[in-house]
Amino acid sequence: MSAADFWRPWEQKAESFDQARDIIHSIFEKWTDDGRSFAWRGQVDASWPLHSSLYRRLFWTEGSSIDESRLYDEEGKILAEFHRWGLHRGISGRLSVLNQLAVMQHFGAPTRLVDVSFSPYIGLWFAVEKKWSNTTPTKEDVDGRLFAFDVTDRLINENADKRDWEDCRKRPWRPSSVSADDWCDDILAWRPPRFEDRISAQHGGFLMGGVPKSWVHGSPRQWPKTTSSGGKWFQIDEVRSATSLPLRVHKLDSSDRGVRKNAVYTVRITPKGKADIRKHLEKLYGYRHATIYPDPTGFAQFAVPQLKSAP
Repeated sequence: MSAADFWRPWEQKAESFDQARDIIHSIFEKWTDDGRSFAWRGQVDASWPLHSSLYRRLFWTEGSSIDESRLYDEEGKILAEFHRWGLHRGISGRLSVLNQLAVMQHFGAPTRLVDVSFSPYIGLWFAVEKKWSNTTPTKEDVDGRLFAFDVTDRLINENADKRDWEDCRKRPWRPSSVSADDWCDDILAWRPPRFEDRISAQHGGFLMGGVPKSWVHGSPRQWPKTTSSGGKWFQIDEVRSATSLPLRVHKLDSSDRGVRKNAVYTVRITPKGKADIRKHLEKLYGYRHATIYPDPTGFAQFAVPQLKSAP
């Protein structure tokens, strides 16, 4: 099973900027009276799983489904190595665990964090971003994907029970703790300090949460294969092959009237839609590589696509 199969029953399709804009607006219109807040993530390939870099690399290495206990153990080893390299201190002293993970994420080390934007149109830009491989455009002929995550009351910065996580020097999540079911039952979001220009430019933040479990609070956790009631369910290994976050996707129509919080929606963007959306985002909002990646690393990656990077 591919990740695309997992998302397909719930997705909407956009073939132009106007259609994508209307879907984004419909999410706001549905939830504006409830004061809900959303985070957004774009992926240039709609078939990609929604995996953190740590989960993805563990999965590639071990070739099997990874549970939260295994992810937690590997995360601890990486944090310990970060300390051994002497990278756990900043200009103001020792960094909290979350800030250590943010630094590692920024420079490409594997973490459980999943990048998001708190701007819907920046999230959309990442779904249609132009990429190159040795001067050749890539991912132009495949669908892209946009996710919308309801993070109301799930933002660590604004949650009275979680606000101190930002300053913790030990990991506040535990796979074997009493609250382990909660940790593996829903996503959390974090808006990090603006410690570098890219986070500011991207209105950036992170999602996190325990790896999905088949049982939560003593009851089975189920992921339906269709929007109709009484259908079949995905097995837990199939769920983990599509997402390393404990979330449930819903369809943005009358069939999800029972959803009152923590909704997740997804939009599939066709190749034709990518070009149209990219054009509008640059002309209307000025979004392009120079403004989304305003740092030397971004310049090195995207400023000279006309020159080969390999023989």
